[in-house]
Amino acid sequence: MKKQLISLALIATGFTGNAIAADVEAGVVKRLADLENMAPKGISALDLASITMDTGTKTTTSLAPATGISFFEIGHIGSSNYGDWEVIQSYQSSTAYDHGGAQLYAYVWQMGYGNIGTASFNGVSKTPEQSQYRCGSDLHYCATGETVTGWLYVYNLSGQESGTFNVSANSVASPFGYWSDSIYIQ
Repeated sequence: MKKQLISLALIATGFTGNAIAADVEAGVVKRLADLENMAPKGISALDLASITMDTGTKTTTSLAPATGISFFEIGHIGSSNYGDWEVIQSYQSSTAYDHGGAQLYAYVWQMGYGNIGTASFNGVSKTPEQSQYRCGSDLHYCATGETVTGWLYVYNLSGQESGTFNVSANSVASPFGYWSDSIYIQ
């Protein structure tokens, strides 16, 4: 009797694992499609699918699974006024270009595991409209079999022309800590 219960539990666990894997696979496709639909005017869906973290002035390394946040930063601002994605460097306190218009988006990169915290634009609370897990030290779009190393969070800031965007996260594993970033969007 005990062996039968254990066997049934193992079989049920296997089915549940397969269902979860199928949901993850379907979710990846859905999230990518949603990101493509949110592209600011003048930015193709291909640009959204292939966008990776700029590592020109940032130092990152590959991480093992379940490590805490080691990098958290606003990486791109895209708008219909500018018509493209502005790459935000780690030293910038404001955007270099005039943004705003009908569409305004901010991309936030997180290397490691954590919980996204508060975000606000001009004092108005914001939640990520989309999140997409990413892989590798450059946080590229994950291929089958790769280990997730971080996330890309997409914030819809449309409707306002300029102001300060603040965002934060808490690490859920070592190194524990609170991470935040902000930028003034012109």
